Amino acid sequence: MLQAEGVTKSFGGLVAVNDVSFDVDDDEIVGLIGPNGAGKTTLFNTITGVHPPNEGTITLDGTELTGRKPFEIAQQGVVRTFQTARTFNESTVLENVTVGAVFGNDEDPESAEETARDCLSFVGLADRAEAEVSGLNLADRKLLELARGLATDPKFMLVDEIGSGLTPAELSTLTDTLERTCHDRGISVFWIEHIMDAIMGATDRIIVLDQGQKIADGPPAEVQNDERVTEAYLGGGGE
Repeated sequence: MLQAEGVTKSFGGLVAVNDVSFDVDDDEIVGLIGPNGAGKTTLFNTITGVHPPNEGTITLDGTELTGRKPFEIAQQGVVRTFQTARTFNESTVLENVTVGAVFGNDEDPESAEETARDCLSFVGLADRAEAEVSGLNLADRKLLELARGLATDPKFMLVDEIGSGLTPAELSTLTDTLERTCHDRGISVFWIEHIMDAIMGATDRIIVLDQGQKIADGPPAEVQNDERVTEAYLGGGGE
């Protein structure tokens, strides 16, 4: 599925991501953790073309993504959500998701709306289709952003701290939706999260960054007991 080899991203004299290599397989949920400032979001930005890497390569199913513009990468099947949901608040829930179907699939309006309704049903928002987005709570906005991403018919989904600001019950719903996204729809998920209980319980594998470098990559239980990971969290680290 997605492979990164030797990815490095610098901003002036600051090396935010330093020679990071990893892969995410088909039908896999991989977590990305690390102290604040470890380079997690910068790594996401290199994958999605926001900040192309200075060195290294990123491929999706053998197709080179490195150096492409964000919209071109999205059209290859890579979609992203954000810690702060980026929704069109002046529009309806259905209109928000229909945009994803039109952009991702070049669907005609009727087909795009059908796709959007299917995605809203998948995330549990079918009954809010005609509601104004401005009236949604935080959890529903995050579900909406997931639905809009799904409407593009992606192969690979990057999820940035979806649990931030949610209650345990809301987080459980979103975690379940991410698991179904992978296992029912065959979309690989790469997930940044600070809520350890959620990410440790829902992922197949965990990658850990500290000061821009990969320090661990393995099953959640193995990573949780890794001395380097403990040191990174307890001993500090910075972006």
